[in-house]
Amino acid sequence: MARASVALCLAAMILVAQVDVVAAARRDQTVRKMIAAHSLARAGLPDPKCATGVIGSKDVGKPQVCCAGYCGECSDYPTCASVRGQNSTNACCKTQVYEMRCGSAPANVCLKKCTESVPPCIMEEGEVFTTPDPAQRTAGGDCNKAVQDWRTKAAAAISTTAAPAASM
Repeated sequence: MARASVALCLAAMILVAQVDVVAAARRDQTVRKMIAAHSLARAGLPDPKCATGVIGSKDVGKPQVCCAGYCGECSDYPTCASVRGQNSTNACCKTQVYEMRCGSAPANVCLKKCTESVPPCIMEEGEVFTTPDPAQRTAGGDCNKAVQDWRTKAAAAISTTAAPAASM
């Protein structure tokens, strides 16, 4: 009975540790996006592809919006108005970000297009922006195979055996 309790406690501790790792990775990504957005803003550069923010889904007849990077998602989810304990209505709530576009909101608080500004901003109309396909092949996905391929080629380059005869 005591062993079962210890095993159950150990399993719970492992589960909690895994949740902390996922949360830490999400925080790291958010911090990276915030730093990149800050760097773009200081340099006076726009973010036309929403690389430092979070892209909202496409609504028919409206351009997509790009919410701030710290939002986590760009939709009208229940807590979008108070992300991280601050008023984030005009940065994280998709509908409100769209309503704050220049031409609909006062000029001193309106959100410009992403071709002119950093997130939160309004994406270019007529284009549908999507997040990259997570199943898409990347260099990190086959890194171990690339290392093995390189080692095989390097070994062949310094080998003293003759190359196979080319047949024509």
